[in-house]
Amino acid sequence: MADQPQSRDESPFAADTPAAAGEPAFRVEDRRHWADGSSEGDATEDRPEPRGTTPSIVDEYRERAEAAEARLQEYIEAFKRFRAEQEEVRVRLARDVDRRTEVRFGELVSELLDTVDNLELALEHARQTSAAEGLARGIELARKRFLDTLESHGVERFGQAGVPFDPNEAEALRVDPVATVEQDGVVTEVLRPGYRLAGRVVRAARVAVGRHGPA
Repeated sequence: MADQPQSRDESPFAADTPAAAGEPAFRVEDRRHWADGSSEGDATEDRPEPRGTTPSIVDEYRERAEAAEARLQEYIEAFKRFRAEQEEVRVRLARDVDRRTEVRFGELVSELLDTVDNLELALEHARQTSAAEGLARGIELARKRFLDTLESHGVERFGQAGVPFDPNEAEALRVDPVATVEQDGVVTEVLRPGYRLAGRVVRAARVAVGRHGPA
């Protein structure tokens, strides 16, 4: 009896035989790395390395530290400017106070100088009377004490004959004719002394000035 051909379902090699008509063919492909001869190192070669976070954190803290240092420097500079402005204001106020004090004290001294003038007039009259010798000594003592007190507070008395006339410190109340050119414009007599306080004239001197030539 002739052998009957085996059916497709019974053949052990059915997976290797072509598919029957009308059925789609398929193919199994093994993608395991050891199946195609590639190594594990080759498989991981193309993988992107994870980005590290440590450098970015360090940079962030460094930027914060630099920003804080810059702000601190700004505060220091602002504080220095404030201190300088405060010192300037203090000096200016102190200078203004000193100037106002000098002006006010100069006004007071100017008023007191009338007392000195009265004492000097009384002394001049007392010296002309022989009976008033004791009175003249008392007036002279009072005048000297008064002038010493003014001098101790920075008041300086000036006025001298024989020096060139200075219109910033003296008033010319009289003109005296003089014989030589050298005496022209020179103080010939002090009619009333002047006074200075801290270099500032509080009362100008009254003088007579020589003039050479025709009046």
